[in-house]
Amino acid sequence: MHSPEFAWFNQTFRIAVLAAVGVLAAFGQQAPHGLKVEYLENPMGIDVARPRFSWQLGHDQRGQIQTAYQILVSTSPEVKTGDLWDSGRVESTQSVHVVYNGKPLASAQTCYWKVRWWDSAGKPSPYSEAARFEMGLLNPKDWKGTWITGGGQLRKEFVIKGAPTRARVYIAGLGYYELRVNGRKVGDHVLDPGWTTYPRRVLYVTYDVTSYLRQGPNAVAVMLGQGKFDGRALLFQLNIDTQGGEKRLEIASDTSWRVHPGPIVSDSVYDGETYDARLETPGWDMPGFSDAAWKPATAAEAPKGELSAQMMPPIRVVDTILPLKMTSPKPGVYVFDMGQNFSGWVRLRVRGPRGTEVRLRHAELLYDDGTLNVENLRTARATDVYYLRGDPNGEVYEPRFTYHGFRYVEVSGYPGTPKPGDVMGAVVNSDVAATGGFAASKPILNEIQRLVYWGTRSNLHSIPTDCNQRDERMGWMADAHLAAESAIYNFDMAAFYTNFLRNIRDVQASDGTVTDT
Repeated sequence: MHSPEFAWFNQTFRIAVLAAVGVLAAFGQQAPHGLKVEYLENPMGIDVARPRFSWQLGHDQRGQIQTAYQILVSTSPEVKTGDLWDSGRVESTQSVHVVYNGKPLASAQTCYWKVRWWDSAGKPSPYSEAARFEMGLLNPKDWKGTWITGGGQLRKEFVIKGAPTRARVYIAGLGYYELRVNGRKVGDHVLDPGWTTYPRRVLYVTYDVTSYLRQGPNAVAVMLGQGKFDGRALLFQLNIDTQGGEKRLEIASDTSWRVHPGPIVSDSVYDGETYDARLETPGWDMPGFSDAAWKPATAAEAPKGELSAQMMPPIRVVDTILPLKMTSPKPGVYVFDMGQNFSGWVRLRVRGPRGTEVRLRHAELLYDDGTLNVENLRTARATDVYYLRGDPNGEVYEPRFTYHGFRYVEVSGYPGTPKPGDVMGAVVNSDVAATGGFAASKPILNEIQRLVYWGTRSNLHSIPTDCNQRDERMGWMADAHLAAESAIYNFDMAAFYTNFLRNIRDVQASDGTVTDT
């Protein structure tokens, strides 16, 4: 005889099953979801003349397949008709790599699209929700600016007579850039653009900055870092449409821009960043700032590489980590154990006298006495240096143009003793979506999976690198090949690897050889 508890559980289970069946029946054939163009959701600034579409399917019946599809591409967000392309019903099981076959697309054109599909019974689904994509600059003549250089900070002021209705920035800042408009950082990308063979290809990024602009005076400002370009240069274009249909306003990089060295004294991917907050120029990214002491920009030699849209997930700060513990192996030296090896940097909170020098050294290992073991870094110094400006309310510093592979960080020169929260790890890598996972009853297998997960994403920095800590971090093809299968099991790598394969093609010699290992 069953207990009352069992009878209650049995009845509850039956109700839950019936409810689930009812929900599934209500779903039936679902509209397509997960719409992508060139493997990206709602991409902005692509430069493929005939982009490829993909979508995902859903159905309450097992074993269903797509037997046909119809795509509508429109100039209207409602996508009531396919005025750019109506594929009609296409008998096909294909739901990836469906190539656009409509009217020619223009530079900076915004397109909207929907798709529906037919199941094995010949029943059509509802149309998907509308998705969008936007073209970049497709022709060299679309670029109005010239490459400029002259300092780590560059700025330009301008006036917009009407209310802005649409504004797009197209920017290639080498080796890295940070874009600011009217006092605000644009977007959440870091370490942009991705690394390429610059004599063959240079990536640019497109931003919607409509909400950053206003009628009247405006300012754009750019910080430049060397990255792996071993220099600094900027190509910039801002196209602005205003209310009333006035002539498009174009702001482009030229020698009328003003430049200044800025507070980043030095930056190196391998050695770290030195930032002197005493050299900051408050308000430099706002209109009305006096840049009379700044110099005019100088023309820079244009990289020989083809300008191409960056069509992959950007590098972002994807997570933050609090240290597990702090030790002090020497007087005035504090070592923080982040509890995890990762790629990124430290976000430092500090308050102290003006000019105080705080040093952050990074390592994967410790000696027995608790000090950093940096032998495996070879020549990479992996050290960030921050000079305080002396703000009585405290200061926050995190690097802009470097990154490190580390578990441990040594803090020296800190005024006083760091408190919990004064040191935080910022996890930085190409922001590929996690699409797979693994769990087992044996802890050792779960630990292996955790190592694969962290090891993979720590080496995704616009290219798949061989390591994240020493003076190398290169896109060696053997390393990339060996890690590709596990990466694909865990992450959405399609757009990332498409970019990497293009990089490989760029350096391939006429006889087919690639100077790589």
